[in-house]
Formats: sequence, structure tokens, C-alpha cells
Amino acid sequence: MAHGGGTTWNKMVKQAARPLADTYSVEYAWGMANFVSMQKAIRNLEKKNVDHIIVVPLFISKHSPIVRQAEFLLGLRDKLADQPMAVMHYTDEFAEMAGVDLDESHFMHNMIFPPTLNQIEVDTPIQFTDALDDHPIVAEILGRRILSLSETPQNETVVLVAHGPNGEEDNTGWVKSMESLAVQVQQKQIEEGLSKFKNIMALTVRDDASEEIHEQAKQHLRAVVRQGKISGEVIVIPVFLSPGGREKSVAERLKGLNFRWSGETLLPDDSLTTFLINSVENTLN
Repeated sequence: MAHGGGTTWNKMVKQAARPLADTYSVEYAWGMANFVSMQKAIRNLEKKNVDHIIVVPLFISKHSPIVRQAEFLLGLRDKLADQPMAVMHYTDEFAEMAGVDLDESHFMHNMIFPPTLNQIEVDTPIQFTDALDDHPIVAEILGRRILSLSETPQNETVVLVAHGPNGEEDNTGWVKSMESLAVQVQQKQIEEGLSKFKNIMALTVRDDASEEIHEQAKQHLRAVVRQGKISGEVIVIPVFLSPGGREKSVAERLKGLNFRWSGETLLPDDSLTTFLINSVENTLN
């Protein structure tokens, strides 16, 4: 499972998962817990007579209504914990599986909100693995992204920036996971005999939240970068899965400020393949 995006975005995810296909049957379910793509993936796997299904949510954080909705759709939750997520991109297949006639009233910025959301049909034992969160592999990748821009760590403030959720409780959990990643990056510096970074901050931009929250997050990010620059250099790292998505908006909202930026996301990186393989193998053991 992954959010999905443009051709480049999806291609990177598929490249990371390709080695899994050497051993397992692999299907992709794109979208924000999109019950159409999830049902299709399940059906395709069951047609191959698999005896077990492992769902790997390739999302930055588990603190998200997307993850909770996916768990509900798969029968791993008895009740839907949040308002149904929008289903992107209307298709005839969606209309058939939703069981309703849709018209223009269902559209809002190319998004469709299902009138009801029922659990999908699963006839095979299914398990759900962890999201990326503060996994050591994520910390390793971020460390490499930071070091590619670093010159004197002791004089540098690093700002980790993720998309983030709408809800306050989810946002708190999301940021805590990123703070854990920051601790791991600093620990790695010590283990390698390198200077620790002056500071590593963790923030979310919350693009999909209300205008007030969105603007507050934007100004907070700008303030952190501006203040970091007063006493040293600032490195900004987007904590996003794949390129070609919203990571560029982070740099755009910092326009006019002085900071180091490469825009590199977690993918492409061979370590993400290791994360996927480990997620599956740890579930089977």
C-alpha cells in the first residue's frame, strides 16, 4: 500500500518492491486507503491461490486516518475510526463497487467521498505490518541525505519536514516519531566519531489541514529556519517517500530564506527494499 502519485512517484515505489516479486506474489494498492484498489489487489492475489496476505503500508507514519481506514477495510478494526477518506479519480469500476450512481455532486476537486464504506471481501488470512515511522532504516537514509549537504555539523541546524496529518493527536504522534529519527541520526554521528549536529528539529507542514492550521505550520517552519540561520547554517530535509510529490512545496514556502536543500526524498534508496523485505519476513517468522 502506498499513497501513489505521478509516474515517477509510482515507479520509484515499484522499483523498491521489485525484489519481493522474486519470492512472493505482489500487488499494489494505491491511494488513501482506497477500497477499490485494495479490493482489486486482494482479488488478484486470491486468484493466485495464495494462502496468506501481508499488507505493507508504505506510509511515513502510522498516525494517520489513512492507516486506520485501511485496517478497517481489511477487517482488522470493527469500526471506522474517522470520517471516510476521499476516493481519488472516478472510474466505472469505482461506481460498480460502490453500488451507487454518481453525478457531479459527488465531485470536489476531483475527489469522491463514498456515501458508505463497507469492509472489503477477504477470504484469506491477512496481516498488516508497520508503517515507516521511526524505523532505523529511515534514520539511516535521512542521515545520508543530511551528510550530503553538511560541512560543519556542530554549526548546523537540521530541519526534518514531513507532510503531516490534519488532527492534533495524529500530528503529535507523527512528530514524536520524527524526533526519534533525529535522536538516531545524532547517535550515528557519535558512533562514527563525527561531531553532533547543533540541533535537529522535526516539523510537519500539514498541507491538507484547515487554512488556519496550514498557515500556522508554514509560519512555524519559516521561523525555525530563520532563527537557525542566526547562529549557523540550516539544512532542510523533506521526509517524504518518493519524488515528484509535495516535497517541492516545502522549499517553496521557504522562499526568501537562506538554507541548504537537495529535495531528495527517501526513495530512491536500496535500503527501502530492505525495509520491505524485513517487514514481510518478520511477519512470517
